Amino acid sequence: MMKQPFIITILLFSSGFLFGQDYYKNIYKFSDSIAANSSDYEAAQYLSYIGEYQRALECIDKFNPSTYISSKEDSIYFKKFHPVNAVEYIINRSKSEQIIILNEAHHQPYHRLFTTLLLQGLYDQGYRYLGAETISAWDSTLNKRKYPTQNSGLLTEEPFYGNLIRTALEIGFYVFPYETTIFVNDSTAEKQREIEQAKNIKKILGQDPKAKILIHCGYDHIVESELPVWEKAMAGRLTEFTGINPFTINQERLTEHSSFKFDNPYFKMVDLKYPAIFIDSGGNLFKGPENLKQYDVRVYLPRTVWVKGRPNWVFEGNRKACCIDKEIKIEYPCLVFAYLSNESILERENYEILIPYDIIELRNSQDKKALSLKQGKYDILVKDIKGNKQLFKIDQQ
Repeated sequence: MMKQPFIITILLFSSGFLFGQDYYKNIYKFSDSIAANSSDYEAAQYLSYIGEYQRALECIDKFNPSTYISSKEDSIYFKKFHPVNAVEYIINRSKSEQIIILNEAHHQPYHRLFTTLLLQGLYDQGYRYLGAETISAWDSTLNKRKYPTQNSGLLTEEPFYGNLIRTALEIGFYVFPYETTIFVNDSTAEKQREIEQAKNIKKILGQDPKAKILIHCGYDHIVESELPVWEKAMAGRLTEFTGINPFTINQERLTEHSSFKFDNPYFKMVDLKYPAIFIDSGGNLFKGPENLKQYDVRVYLPRTVWVKGRPNWVFEGNRKACCIDKEIKIEYPCLVFAYLSNESILERENYEILIPYDIIELRNSQDKKALSLKQGKYDILVKDIKGNKQLFKIDQQ
């Protein structure tokens, strides 16, 4: 099977984490402005921030229009495996693991939701540390504050990433940064980044040798085998530096694309309604083509079904639909931000520094997209394209 191009990870390195704190300004933009002023790769991420899921998928497939080629042997090999519930398997497997690493595609909130669904079960099995690629070393009060802000990291502005961090903190995890803060401007920069990431994770073990650690990273940082340029990715370096073999879970290979033609052939062979991993009669996990040794397992996330203008999975985890279109008093199109009121108390004059619990764009008065909210009180901020604002409160039951 053709391997997905390596370019996405390299691009993130060259244009992602190097931004300073001035980057965290006006990150939430209208979809038409995003499309007109961003590259397809950037647009995919920015569109995901405002809940424009399908358009985000379309942009990433324009940027990287991978088509996968599989052989008859690949299909026969895959049919040896049967599905099991991914959440249940990972939680059970975690009893015998010390470090679990999941990756994500940076335009894909679904991956962040899946990691969020694992948090309580992993905590119950003794996991107390969450390291996330997005977390910034500059946010020194995150664990005391118990919720992220736009100063917490580059990708955390996306509501489902923000909620991943928020939920971990609520449960009791210690959330830590592991991104390198040592920058070199030569041909060794990418290799050095992987080394420094692994060393930063190792510091947790230096403080707590029996620590059970969950890591949420991007793309190929999960790879345990050798790679061009990097030589070893973060996961491989972590084994080298600690002697611990992490359980590595790839989320981005068995996830839907914008259309069927871009989907991975293995994904096309599955039609399940729940996240799954695949195991054979001998207990071997499906990780891709038979000779692929990059990580331990691939997780399958079901194809999206649309509910109230949103992907069905946004209503996972006791979240319910909340329609506020009848409350809109300003012009369309408008962006609707739902902030948890308990986080807003200290930031009444500066909502922009907070991470919304959810965001939607309503394009016109017939647009009936629903917010996805858990039970609680929210401050709702509505902004139109001219900069006019409307603020009101709701109590989601």
